[in-house]
Amino acid sequence: MVERVLAFVWDGKEKKLKEVKRLPKIDINELLGIEKQKKLVISNTKSFIEGKRVNNVLLWGERGTGKTTLIKALINNFRESPLRIIQVLKSDIITIPLLYDIVYDHESFRFIIFLDDLSFDEKEGDFRDLKIVMEGGIEEIPENSVIYATSNRRNLLSVDSQRDSELFPEDSLQERTSLIERFGLRIGFYRFSESEYFEIVKHYVNIHKGKIPEEQLLQKAHEWSLMHGTSGRAAYQFVLSLNIL
Repeated sequence: MVERVLAFVWDGKEKKLKEVKRLPKIDINELLGIEKQKKLVISNTKSFIEGKRVNNVLLWGERGTGKTTLIKALINNFRESPLRIIQVLKSDIITIPLLYDIVYDHESFRFIIFLDDLSFDEKEGDFRDLKIVMEGGIEEIPENSVIYATSNRRNLLSVDSQRDSELFPEDSLQERTSLIERFGLRIGFYRFSESEYFEIVKHYVNIHKGKIPEEQLLQKAHEWSLMHGTSGRAAYQFVLSLNIL
């Protein structure tokens, strides 16, 4: 199945891969306002496909700025390569070592293990599970795998308001940073300026051949942004509201 399928979702309970039958149709060149981030992700992914050892990647930052969309766009961008993407839900992180057995058996392919929208509470055990998975424990991690994750949090963890009362608060700091440091490539995504937001709006309207005077379009886009913000997602949702797609 790995030979003919580009993307999967890992079922940790059943211990098997489920084929993604309806692949996202995203052109990576259509993602605007994140040129630097795209360049870094594409470069890391290209090196990985070429068989080089690369960093695990964390895309962090403002919601709606294209983190998840950029990862999904890699499927189309490298569709003629040995790249395969496997999405793993947070609840299945602890089962990733079982997934590694499948990855080992397909050494001619390169697997991105995709963890979307990660966020942990310090009291949860999941973030410790992820640390163990990323280090491999006593078992070597397959060289043909790498982890790409997205999060709205720079450090993945929410801060425990009680930590200041600890006898050794620096221990908690070490605990928090020990996870983030396992991602060698950490790429920030930031809130778009209003001018960048307008450019994305105009781009979506133009590619779908919308017939709206620019002055009127920008006025409506501005009004929309007052309620929804100036993210790429807000721009797309605004254009959807015009009923031209």
